[in-house]
Order: sequence, then C-alpha cells, then structure tokens
Amino acid sequence: MAEEDASVSNLFKEIDEELRQDKATLLWKQYGNTLIAAIVAVIIAVGGYEGWKAYDLDNRQVLGDQYASALDLARKDNFADASKAFQELAGQGGLGYGTLARLQEAGLLARENKYQEASNAYFLIAQNGEIDPVFRDMALILGALNGLDVLDAQDIIQRLDPLVGGTNPWRHSAKEIQAYAQAKAGNGAKAAELMKNLAEDASAPPGVRQRANEFAQAYAN
Repeated sequence: MAEEDASVSNLFKEIDEELRQDKATLLWKQYGNTLIAAIVAVIIAVGGYEGWKAYDLDNRQVLGDQYASALDLARKDNFADASKAFQELAGQGGLGYGTLARLQEAGLLARENKYQEASNAYFLIAQNGEIDPVFRDMALILGALNGLDVLDAQDIIQRLDPLVGGTNPWRHSAKEIQAYAQAKAGNGAKAAELMKNLAEDASAPPGVRQRANEFAQAYAN
C-alpha cells in the first residue's frame, strides 16, 4: 500500500488499494477452505492405494482400523488423543499408513491454528526421499499453503517452483499458491498475471479456473 500522502490523488490511490485488498481477502475467505479441502481429500484416496501396495491383508486390516480410529478422534476435535494415535501409527505404519499418519498429524496442527508448526511438519515429510513422490509433493503444497501467513513469501514461491512446470499433478495448486504469496509480498501485478494464466489453462480443473479468474480480477483492479 502506498505511503500516506497529503495530496488528494494519493489518498484516492490508498483507498483504492484498500478496496482491492478487501476484495482479495473476501475471496480468500470464500475459497481458502475449499482449496485446502480439495487437496486434503486426496490424502485418503491415495493413502488407501499406498496401504494396499505396502502391506499384506492382515496388516492392512489392523493398520486400517487404527487409522480409522485416529480419524474418528480427529473428527471429534479430540486433538490430543488423535495426535497420539497418529504418532503411534507413524511409528509402525511404514511408508503407507505411516506417511498418511504423519500427514494427518500435521493437519491436526493446522486445525489448531498452529500454522508454523504445521508448515514445518509438512515440509519435513516433503524432504523424505523414501516416500512416494505424490506424497512428497502433496506435503510440499500443504506446507506452503499453511505457511502463507507465517512464512516469507519468497521462500514459499521458491519451494513451489519445482512443481509448477511440466505435468506434475500439483502444478495448478502450486501456481495458485505462488500467486497468493506474490500478493502477500505486495506484487499484485505478478499475482494477477499468474491467476490469469491459471484461469486460461485448459488443463486446470474448472473450479480452479473459476477461482483463479476471480482472483485475477481482484488483484488487477
């Protein structure tokens, strides 16, 4: 936002900037939870497949039951017991349910508004070269998303750069979060450009394109 100035011209510019930021903030309140939910929803689907690959039938049943019980505790907002259950599962679940448990444990931190801790936990998962790349990239996306209000914007942008190009399944989410980070850093024009490109990307899901189009207009005005 421009520094306060005595001139009427600068005063109008300041008011216009505030209105633009208010619109972007309202859009984020409208769509932020939807974006997070869409990303997190993939965890269960992908995790089920990973569990199927990694364990024999008996172990899958036991670990699956433990995972379901921990999820039930989380749904009831019993964060302490849910976290303990996920920690136990992470220690014995290997690269399938163990990874899922770590992702869910990080998610609990976010639900408790501990965004710095959640972001760090997700980034730690993303650095584990032993787990499936889909999980690593998912964790990177979630770490960046939860870090928007607590991390340096340029740090978020740089972390997501490897996901933006090519055919990475998370490229659209990565570009969208980069746009939010650019806006946070005061680069409204760059944020608008990224959102406009995303809105015009035929390979992006319809919901992402619609959301990007609205943000592109908010950041450009």
